[in-house]
Amino acid sequence: MYPLLLSFGFGGSIIGLFYTILNYIYTWIRNKLVCSIKVMDSDETFKWVSKYMKDMGFIREDAALKAKIKEDDEPWWESIFKVEKKKPEVEYKPGPGDHIIKFKGRTLWINCHEGETMITGWERVPTNPQEINIMAYGTDTAIIKDFINEAVEHCMKKDSNLISIYEQHRWGLGWTKAQSKKPRELESVVLNSNLQQELIQDIKRFQNSAQWYMDKGVPYRRGYLLYGPPGTGKTSFTTAIAGALKLNICYLNLSSGNMDDDGLNRALNNAPSQSIILLEDIDGIFVSRESVN
Repeated sequence: MYPLLLSFGFGGSIIGLFYTILNYIYTWIRNKLVCSIKVMDSDETFKWVSKYMKDMGFIREDAALKAKIKEDDEPWWESIFKVEKKKPEVEYKPGPGDHIIKFKGRTLWINCHEGETMITGWERVPTNPQEINIMAYGTDTAIIKDFINEAVEHCMKKDSNLISIYEQHRWGLGWTKAQSKKPRELESVVLNSNLQQELIQDIKRFQNSAQWYMDKGVPYRRGYLLYGPPGTGKTSFTTAIAGALKLNICYLNLSSGNMDDDGLNRALNNAPSQSIILLEDIDGIFVSRESVN
């Protein structure tokens, strides 16, 4: 019995060592013949590469696609009040599997991998981690970098006249881009007197005063309180200001159950640059506060 177990264990070790050597040789040969760059779904580049492949028709005749309802150009807090219903539009993006494309006369292999479903976070929401691995012949990754740069420039040029809407990650892991939308025209929002121009000029002065804030040791931020009955255009005015000044909007819900002082400080400090932090219904946070008098 013992000689049998000993021989089996020794044989398994030999097989494992042989497999390790073969895997090392395969990896070494592959690295000499093929170069690659990996893009994770946690980075904005993942969305840009996927969108670029769709817009340029690289996946038009592909057999591995992923269908998704196309998002509207308006934020959810406006669309939920619309009565008119229209047929949703379906868009197709690269699905899991291998995609072979031609780019600048070179062949690129793009592998889209979707990991196993994981249940994480206090909300216990299932997520599927995804990644894109772009490969090409040779050891020079210049052609892959050109492809990624083309994707970034294509998406940034396409969104140059749009504003980006960001929201807090549901687990408090920073900001995530929810969508891009066409800004509202500033002339479409009617206000008394010349309040619009006064506010825009004040924001421009603030944008040009960064050095003053640094010299004085004051946090570089500025706040405005828009008040009035619901439906009077506070949110619309904010989006119009963002469009006029080429700023993005970060929607921050302070009434969330997992928001505390530390989380608020992190959200403000880590907000995307050139952004307006929009706090909706801020008066609803203090419904239980009592006067010291």
